[in-house]
Amino acid sequence: MDVLAEVMSLLRTRGQLYGRLELSAPFGLRFPGNKGICLVVTRGSCLLTVDDAAPIPLVGGDFVFLPAPEAYELRSGPKERVRAAANIVPPRQFHQTRLIEYGGGGVPTSVVAGCFTFASPDSEMLVRHLPSIVHLPASSHESPWFASTLQYLAAETSSNQPGSAAIVDRLAEVLFVQAMRSQIQTMVGEGNTNWLRAIADPQIGEALRLMHEEPGKSWTVPKLAKGVFMSRSAFAERFHRLVGETPLFHLTQWRMVRAASMLREQQAIKMASVAAAVGYESESSFGKAFKRVMGTTPGEYRELKGVG
Repeated sequence: MDVLAEVMSLLRTRGQLYGRLELSAPFGLRFPGNKGICLVVTRGSCLLTVDDAAPIPLVGGDFVFLPAPEAYELRSGPKERVRAAANIVPPRQFHQTRLIEYGGGGVPTSVVAGCFTFASPDSEMLVRHLPSIVHLPASSHESPWFASTLQYLAAETSSNQPGSAAIVDRLAEVLFVQAMRSQIQTMVGEGNTNWLRAIADPQIGEALRLMHEEPGKSWTVPKLAKGVFMSRSAFAERFHRLVGETPLFHLTQWRMVRAASMLREQQAIKMASVAAAVGYESESSFGKAFKRVMGTTPGEYRELKGVG
């Protein structure tokens, strides 16, 4: 099983709103944050500031994904005055036109901006493992199809053809997966802890695959270490160094994510079957673990809006 594919299946997106930003220097706009912000610069350049992070220069062909920013800003230069986008084009108007035109009439910059949610309620648990900014620069695109996809996305966003919103949603999801793949490659050798980095490690990545493929198996640290041909101590240290959590803590988190997915997708499934599928012999022990991780009981989770 491909661990990234499994994680991506739980991070499937559901598009809410996409639109165009037609900006001209000088400009500075502030946007409210959300879960799942997608930005594609189709021409020109600008500076992106996310929360309190340092500004990031963006140019045509860049793709940016922001998992959960509180706010972000786009400017033509570091000293440009920033105004709230809602004061330029009211949200209701933007929902209708999907267009913001703003600036001083100088060098133009075009950006496709998307706001979407994750399709599953348990996705937020996985989002916390993502970097606050996933930036895929135009210079990093190795495949010609990526540039073509960006162009197609820009064209569909500006069109009024039937089904364009659905097409844009799918294209953005493809770009998101590519950004995750690229993120794994760039994180290899870096010192930060993250499951994305860990997936790329041959032995720890294999351990993640084993846990994700068979969450119901009675895994222990010695069993996992043996499965990837490492000593117990070396495996535990390396796993924690790369993932940022212990193997059994990660296993418990993943089991609850899988259990939540089963409760959501299989409304008639018995609680005992869910518990057994993720490695628990009793419903009671499963229920305690689920509430500790998910913040609610399995039964309450099942009754939540959109779950069952």
